[in-house]
Amino acid sequence: MYKLLIVDDEPLVQVGLQAMLERSHSDNIRVSGTATNGKDALNMIDNLHPDIVIADIRMPVMSGLELLSACSRKYGAVPAFIMLTAYEEFDMVRAALSCEAVDYLVKIELDNRTLTDALNRAIRRVDANRKAETAAGAAAPVSLEEFRQKFMLRLFSHLVTDQDSFYQEAADLELPFSHYDRFLLVYCQINADAIGNSSDPEDGNKRLLTLYSSCLSMSKEIVERYFPCLTVSIDTRHFAIVFYFGKTRPIADVMRQVEEAIDSARSMIQNYFNVPLLFGIGTVVSDAMEIPTSYEEARTAEGQADDAHPVRLFSHIVGANRRSGKDKLIASIQEYIDKNLNGRLQLSEVAEAFGLSPAYLSVIFKKNTDIGFSEYVNVRKIEKAKEMLLSGDMRIYEVADALGFESAYYFSKVFKKIDGHSPREYIQSKSETPVSRP
Repeated sequence: MYKLLIVDDEPLVQVGLQAMLERSHSDNIRVSGTATNGKDALNMIDNLHPDIVIADIRMPVMSGLELLSACSRKYGAVPAFIMLTAYEEFDMVRAALSCEAVDYLVKIELDNRTLTDALNRAIRRVDANRKAETAAGAAAPVSLEEFRQKFMLRLFSHLVTDQDSFYQEAADLELPFSHYDRFLLVYCQINADAIGNSSDPEDGNKRLLTLYSSCLSMSKEIVERYFPCLTVSIDTRHFAIVFYFGKTRPIADVMRQVEEAIDSARSMIQNYFNVPLLFGIGTVVSDAMEIPTSYEEARTAEGQADDAHPVRLFSHIVGANRRSGKDKLIASIQEYIDKNLNGRLQLSEVAEAFGLSPAYLSVIFKKNTDIGFSEYVNVRKIEKAKEMLLSGDMRIYEVADALGFESAYYFSKVFKKIDGHSPREYIQSKSETPVSRP
């Protein structure tokens, strides 16, 4: 039997989830408690030790993401988190939760099938964790390096947002971020095809892990000769390198040396293991809290690297002038949105159209427009909807369908959130033309 905690500030959501769980999952899942905010939930997790937590992303006092981050630091992989979100937040949280939460569920689309799928994923994580603990026997001490790696993964995923907490935890982990004021990220992909095919999947996995470990170790040894840096393992095909230095060093000189360090590592690994590596280099940021931005830039640049150009700089993608390049990029994205208002316009799809990662597009869009990507899309769609509604040729549900909304109900909900009136109220207000007096 698995213990589950529900955390949501809406009583109807709590009741609905409990009803669904009792109908379809009472044989293997027991709801051990409910909470209306992350702070209360954190106390309950300390006392109840649930295996699974279903939590809303947005809550008073402490949000679901803050709760997820706190539990990740304190407990690791269990409890397994399933996040609840509104549709307009869907794309933005997808990347942010990729390395921590088991799944995310959109409230208005929640049904027994999607809930069951998410619970099955959570159960698999809980079972795997239990198996690992059993195999290990007595709890082995966790190394400082393991904590550093986990902290950096949370930072890359935009889950570390409080500056004071960031610097305190960095100091506890002996990370020297407070001693430097310039940071640069490099993202690397290892071509796993180089190990060849194997008829034995287990043998293939072992060879892949051995290859990855060797490439990571050699890269770390080489690049550390050039600059103080931290190498972070992302998965069995990717790793990142965080370079840090002082503002007294000219950025142009730093970029040249970083490129030299990366090229040296790439050439050495190619010669020793016959394994091609692809690298992306972000831009220099002046605050450690902006490391995730440089990380996303590096990922974007690596996505455009190939055998002919194995090292790509993000600055070459957006132009030498980073500010001007970003302005042009955002303008192009807004133009793309305006031309495709009849589609769903999900963040991942637009990011792919521009060769960017979804997380990076989300960050730069908000920074450059002061409005979130999904909110901007909805505002533009509602502006277009008003024109269509006043034309008199289309019904409300037809407008909703024409603009890519999954239902007239959701269209009306978004319309009222943005305009303050329902579509019908808006039409009526515009049709009440005042009579002119002589």
